[in-house]
Amino acid sequence: MTTATPPSPLTRTLRVETPEQVELGFEIADLGSRFVALVLDGLILFTALLGLGLLALWVVSELDLSGRAMGWGGLILILVTFATFWGYFTWFEGFRNGRTPGKRRVGIRVVHEGSHPITLRGAAIRNLIRLVDAQPGFTWIVGGAAMMLHPRTQRLGDMAAGTLVVRDRGGLELSEEDLARLTKRRTAAPALPAEAYEALERFVARTAELDPAARTRLAERLAEALEEPLRRHAEPEASVTDRLTALYHEERDRRGAAGAGAMGSSPLVAALVRDQGPRWLEYRALLRRAERKGLAALEPAALERFASLYRLAASDLARARTYGAAAPLVYTLERWVGSGHNLLYRQRGRTWSALVEWLRFGFPRLVRARRGFVLAAAGFLFLPALFTYAAVRADPPLARELMPQGMIARAETAPERAEAGGRYVEVPEVAMPLMSSGIIANNVQVTFVAFAAGITAGIGTAALLAFNGVHLGAVMALFRNVGAAGMIWEFVAPHGVIELLAICIAGAAGLMLGAGLVAPGRRTRSAALARRAREAVSLLAGTTLLLVLAGLVEGFVSPAAIPVPAKAVIAAALAASVLAYLLFAGRGRTA
Repeated sequence: MTTATPPSPLTRTLRVETPEQVELGFEIADLGSRFVALVLDGLILFTALLGLGLLALWVVSELDLSGRAMGWGGLILILVTFATFWGYFTWFEGFRNGRTPGKRRVGIRVVHEGSHPITLRGAAIRNLIRLVDAQPGFTWIVGGAAMMLHPRTQRLGDMAAGTLVVRDRGGLELSEEDLARLTKRRTAAPALPAEAYEALERFVARTAELDPAARTRLAERLAEALEEPLRRHAEPEASVTDRLTALYHEERDRRGAAGAGAMGSSPLVAALVRDQGPRWLEYRALLRRAERKGLAALEPAALERFASLYRLAASDLARARTYGAAAPLVYTLERWVGSGHNLLYRQRGRTWSALVEWLRFGFPRLVRARRGFVLAAAGFLFLPALFTYAAVRADPPLARELMPQGMIARAETAPERAEAGGRYVEVPEVAMPLMSSGIIANNVQVTFVAFAAGITAGIGTAALLAFNGVHLGAVMALFRNVGAAGMIWEFVAPHGVIELLAICIAGAAGLMLGAGLVAPGRRTRSAALARRAREAVSLLAGTTLLLVLAGLVEGFVSPAAIPVPAKAVIAAALAASVLAYLLFAGRGRTA
């Protein structure tokens, strides 16, 4: 089990103890570096979205496409734009070791508390709640205030995901070439007296500062005093200054001071590097392979060797600290041991078969397990809908205060259009893909907001559900009042059950998030919030798939010129299938 020690308020360094009882240190990123990374990522994202827009304009203006091609092209553009806007941070953090391009440029990355690499689920949680952190009006006042007040500079999304943003101290890390050079060093008995070595060290340190004439005079005086060592250990054809410098490096190596800036002056550290360095380099080579292709790519023998070398490197890290090794060497070992720890102890990535298994059984089982939250969300949605329906039926002018003018006009002209054989909305067949993608993007975005609003102790989620309930009730009552209820039901029925179920489940995800803060039980609020968030985002993922299905039906079936009885059959079949899936799939299986 990995345990974390709270950071010191002065050093802002988080200490994490691995199962091998070795501490790894992480320097928590400051607010300034995170802001710079956000600005860089914002510019990259804006450029990408602008590029998509310009590409769409070029395609429309330069290519002679048919209406059908334009419709399907619009579908692709809307979905790609949606995925880019909402998925940029999640994709990079989830699949690129917690680093977006902006974070990589600044030298920071996201990790889970306990030093584990951030998972895709963790990246999704922290970046969905970015919606709240960015408020009000994308000024980032909420997130900035949270980071300034939190001892580990966590914004609300970090608290929910259980993540930290840490700094990569890349300037301290030794290269493999540096370590290989230090490994080759050998110590022997000093050849010079201590006074002669100190004089030689001062001369080499001041060589660049001395006037050429003064340097020559001083070099000749030192050469006279060190005539015998120079004759034995330096090239006679080199200049006096170069010969003295070479003699100094040889003597420094003998005294175990070679690479002192990287290792520290302790002879024990020098011996540790000399004896264990080759093993560290072997470990680093295997680590690189595992980082690039995953542990599964290592042969069984290589994997066993990697695990063995990891444990030995962890032990050597503890010894290096005990011996007083310098920061570059400690940090190098710390980084390599930390990377190995992340690979060996990280959660196993989901395969496609595991994803299919979750969709078939895990998601409906989770919905049933959290049915209390689903029912609560349904109450926040349907009770205002019923109340508003009754109010508008009793007082028809009230609809003008609740509904936009466009919806009022659509309802008032509905009877005439119904008599002429019209439908609730007239959509040319070539435009159906465009309509479908727009509906999917909008509905999924609404559920994202409902989830993120749960961080406000569930108040934001409840308010959003109630708002949508008021809108739903007002629309139904408005069309009933003008005698066109059949028209609206004909349009809503095919996709309505799926969409409303999805909204209730998404609302449940937001309420679960709020429950982690309001009723943490025996856990701390932060632990309860993180646990609820992991379950809630899984609900949200399943909800997204339901909304994709609902959007396809709403775009291609609901507005189509299909006989009403056929639409009723489709609506009943879809509703029964989805309800059966949620109520019965996965029963009797091990949770």
